[in-house]
Amino acid sequence: MSLWSPAARDAFRARITPKPVARLEVAPKAAAALKPPPAKLRQQDSFTPARQAFKGPMPELNPQAIHTGYDKPRQVEDLPTKKTGTAILTLNTATGAGDEYNSKTNRKAQAQLIKDSGASVVAFQEVDVNVKRSGDRNTALDVVTGVDPRFAVFLGKNSPEPVDIYADAPETAIRTGADGTTLYQTPGGTLVTGESFSGDDRNGGISEDTGADATYGNATYVAAPDELTEAYTVALPTSAGGTGAASADELAALADGKLTPEERNQLHDNNEVLRRGGTSEPRSALVTRVKGPDGQERTIINVHVAADEKNKDLRDAQLAYIAQLAAAEAKGPPARDVVVMGDLNTSTSEVQEIFGQYGLQRAVGGTSGGPGEIEDFDQVWTTAGVNTQNSAQVETGGVSDHPHAGYTEIS
Repeated sequence: MSLWSPAARDAFRARITPKPVARLEVAPKAAAALKPPPAKLRQQDSFTPARQAFKGPMPELNPQAIHTGYDKPRQVEDLPTKKTGTAILTLNTATGAGDEYNSKTNRKAQAQLIKDSGASVVAFQEVDVNVKRSGDRNTALDVVTGVDPRFAVFLGKNSPEPVDIYADAPETAIRTGADGTTLYQTPGGTLVTGESFSGDDRNGGISEDTGADATYGNATYVAAPDELTEAYTVALPTSAGGTGAASADELAALADGKLTPEERNQLHDNNEVLRRGGTSEPRSALVTRVKGPDGQERTIINVHVAADEKNKDLRDAQLAYIAQLAAAEAKGPPARDVVVMGDLNTSTSEVQEIFGQYGLQRAVGGTSGGPGEIEDFDQVWTTAGVNTQNSAQVETGGVSDHPHAGYTEIS
């Protein structure tokens, strides 16, 4: 529910409403043809830096980054057990794809995939919380509890009562932010959920569940020794000529240190306008800052953008906005490495058309170039200077309707 006055809401709607002369789209040019990677590993020259199309260079904290990966999809058992850095994974949980993916057996299988991968940062898409189609469960919490049983405390009647995200809280707590971000924190790690929309935000709700406490969106799991330092949720554009919930100046303010309560409340109001006012299904970016064992803080942006060719213009607007968000987080201050990962619902060549303008480089995605192979939508992109090693398309083995999960090790 918005706290805005009608005049303030109307002013924001005017800013986000597309104008015929301000259409947001990439300059037309032929998409680069996909080329097979080298026989064994993708090497550094597989990641071609693109021109910078924004004011000032994006910080490059490591000018001699290392990039390696596998040229064919891998079974999770084939991933190296000794990690070169923080192992990260992006997995579409297929909550909206059918009842078979919402079963307890399948959630356990998804948890096993994560455990076998050794990932300590996991980005989930298609996350239901209190939605009838998924048994009124928190689907990401069900999976993470299978990885770390300490999260089971949040599933029963003795679950701690939620507190404000800025309030003092014990090590095990639920913390909620006005912007739609919720933290489930334990001594062993934190699960962060980010609301894209709730059941009462749009006609038809979420598969006809119109409850205000029923939400759909993304989630990011951060396990020790990595540590969550900040999290927030930003609504993406809902029209091809529109913008996201924060202007360029507001994105810069969000990226400048920790969010203030006032900034988070303003983000709530902006998010609500887009959740309720758009004609397309609302989508969001879940931003988490994570401090690794090396003491360096990095930003992980977890996204799920519009699907289908008919929504290409909308998807392009969302991708451009995500790139602007990544650029803001990279600049800080302090300057940070940034990882964008999730379900991008299109080919890496189309994503490159937009992300490349902002200096983002692909770590996972594409195909191995074989006949009949399809592009993987589950991709990982980073700012220049991030080491990405053992990058792989990991076979999901039927635990998702997506054939692969994106995996890499960052440092």
